Amino acid sequence: MKKKFKELTVNEIKKIKIGELKKITNIIIKENNYSILSKLNKSIIKEYLSIAINSKVIFLFVLRKNKKIIGYSLFAKKTNYLINEFKTLKFKIFTNLLIKIKLISIINIILALTKIDLILIKKKKNEDITNSLNLNLLAIENRYHSKGYGYFFLNKTLKLIYKNYFKFKLVSCEAPNLRAFDFYLKKCRFEYVGKKIRFGRSLFILKREYK
Repeated sequence: MKKKFKELTVNEIKKIKIGELKKITNIIIKENNYSILSKLNKSIIKEYLSIAINSKVIFLFVLRKNKKIIGYSLFAKKTNYLINEFKTLKFKIFTNLLIKIKLISIINIILALTKIDLILIKKKKNEDITNSLNLNLLAIENRYHSKGYGYFFLNKTLKLIYKNYFKFKLVSCEAPNLRAFDFYLKKCRFEYVGKKIRFGRSLFILKREYK
């Protein structure tokens, strides 16, 4: 392990302190500002994370540098669990987005629920993505970008899930911009699958064989 990584640790979150919950929430709002989750009130984001922590099919990890959280990632055993596990928040999410007049976010939720957003992806590839381990969100504080931390964090979390939970053949993710696309494609050995339709910004879909 390179010297610069020795001060890094990766932990799955099963119990969380209020201060840590606040830290992850702030990273989501600042670094994942393209996501629907980041558009919600902090209280709803914290509820979302609490559900993830207590779920058996959602996995929340944090990256620490000298014991301080500098990044997080959220995985789902399958993409469908991202809807099923958080259905108790459905009303709160729609209401909050309406109050904030986030109409584009509401339209994008409808596209996802109806699966219209997948029409540009071939059926076989769509089935692969649906049944893969899904990296839903990953972010590291901006000041720690371009240091290899993201690559280290992703590989470490995949190893932990594979070892401690279930053996998966594929992992998929969504890249909201070219920088994220290049990170997954060039640095993490993912391959491009297609685009998921979104109003405002389409998402690049990528997958990677594991093991």
